[in-house]
Amino acid sequence: MRAIFRRMGMYGEVLAIGAFRRELLPFLSQPESWHDTTREGAVIVVPVFLAPEGSSRSRELAHCLGAEAWDFNTHALDPWRADLEGLRRFHEHEGQHPVECFLRLREAGFEFFFLPNG
Repeated sequence: MRAIFRRMGMYGEVLAIGAFRRELLPFLSQPESWHDTTREGAVIVVPVFLAPEGSSRSRELAHCLGAEAWDFNTHALDPWRADLEGLRRFHEHEGQHPVECFLRLREAGFEFFFLPNG
């Protein structure tokens, strides 16, 4: 079954997990109103980087964050070792820059994880 998933290609993403704070609202992926009842300090999960384009883009994203796409030993990321210029190039086509979100969540003490799918 593993071979079937490999042929389909990979969809990679980076998730951040940490304590909710109202000042982070502009950097979360959901509309601010969805967090009207979220209490300060509640643990939240935030998708930060997405690579739905396939395996090569997912591997590129993983590499920018010091991970190997299918090496599960590397999926807990050290956000202070990230290649910020590589991440900016990776997302240069997008209007809203997820790198700014990454930096804000990193400063707020969030933990980051690479998640390969497919």
